[in-house]
Amino acid sequence: MQRLKLLLLAVLLSTLASGQTLKLSLDQAKQLAVDSSYATRDARYNIEKKRQEVREVLSIGLPQINGSAELQNFFVVPKQQIPTDGFPVGPDGGNGETPEFITAQFGTDYTMSAGITASQLIFDGTYFIGLKASKVVVQLTEDQKEKTIQEIKLSVAEAYHSVLLAEANLQILLENLDNVNTTLEETEALYENGLTEEQDVDQLLLNRNQIQVNLDNTEAILEISKRSLNFVMGIPIETEVELTDRIEDLVKLSNNESYLNRDPKLETHPDLMLAKTNREIANLQLKGDKAAYYPQLSAFYNYSQNAQRTEFNFFDSSQPWFPTSLLGFTLNVPIWSSFRRESKVQQSEIGLLQSDLILEQTRENLKLNVQVQRNNYQNALKVWDNQKSSVELAQRILDKTTIKYSEGVASSFELNVSQSQLLNEQTKYVRAAYDLLTAKQELDRALNIF
Repeated sequence: MQRLKLLLLAVLLSTLASGQTLKLSLDQAKQLAVDSSYATRDARYNIEKKRQEVREVLSIGLPQINGSAELQNFFVVPKQQIPTDGFPVGPDGGNGETPEFITAQFGTDYTMSAGITASQLIFDGTYFIGLKASKVVVQLTEDQKEKTIQEIKLSVAEAYHSVLLAEANLQILLENLDNVNTTLEETEALYENGLTEEQDVDQLLLNRNQIQVNLDNTEAILEISKRSLNFVMGIPIETEVELTDRIEDLVKLSNNESYLNRDPKLETHPDLMLAKTNREIANLQLKGDKAAYYPQLSAFYNYSQNAQRTEFNFFDSSQPWFPTSLLGFTLNVPIWSSFRRESKVQQSEIGLLQSDLILEQTRENLKLNVQVQRNNYQNALKVWDNQKSSVELAQRILDKTTIKYSEGVASSFELNVSQSQLLNEQTKYVRAAYDLLTAKQELDRALNIF
């Protein structure tokens, strides 16, 4: 299945790169968005970033090795006075007295040292908890990615349906415009022969102008809807996309009351998974704060060499270097923090209780949302079915009125009313179909079968 998706994506991307019109079904549009949308790409970056953070935390407990080197050139070598007590010092000058202090020079003009230091963490309770927490954070970002995928699929479906809605409205307006033009031509012929009034012609002209205005607006909406769909899918907005699914076909797939009886998969719902992961993080936070009471133990090793010179000849192998090496341990034992650690533990305990509360709230909210979306879907089915009957009724009324108008029994006003009724009912029918598709998508997300 995964290989099939990758193959499909490769075909879509090759079509996109060639500049050809991209033909997409709703499922293909969703899959393209999962792979290419800005939101899902950002989610993948977040996951990789968190994985690198795990490596960063892991490295704290691994050996740390650093090298250093230092060169000093004293323009004036430090000097210091030393008491002469206890030192055999001869007479100073010509008076035969021994001085109280003598001046001595310490060091040479040049000194250089180089060494290497290694350290290793032996025990730190907070480190092991932090390492586990960092891995759970990766899981959190993966859960967030699943939620992002769910949301992007819903956004694609809404954008896809919006394009279909605009296309359907455009088709309805074009058909109505053709019908009005046909009636207008017939009425103008009757008027020229003195068989009808000028007002009838004017009424039809007014009706045609109103349809033309709506037609122009719908064309603009259709263009914006297509660009919006491209943006949601993460492809250039100027890409020409042809939708292969028709709104009638999608309505047939969505017109199924069996969805009302499907069992939800709440335990794997992204919202609940996020709540569970956040609860686990809160628990690890509590363990980490408790681990702060434990001592910390680390070891270190240092090896260095240093040399002093009266001239810069450190690379002369015949001159001596003096080595130094040591091994040591550092033990930090927490003794008293003026209740700071205790306060942090209590905060974490409260945070864990809050996480439990949010988890319970999320689970109940998902159950409630299933009921709400089932009701919305059921109502959308009823509205769509009723609106379908209304369109058929409005069409029959218009057909009868048109016949009466051609026979001179009905007025142009009655004909105009019938045409407006049909246009209005057709538009409401398409909107009802759109609402049904939206309700179906929302129900799928609530059931976690999206």
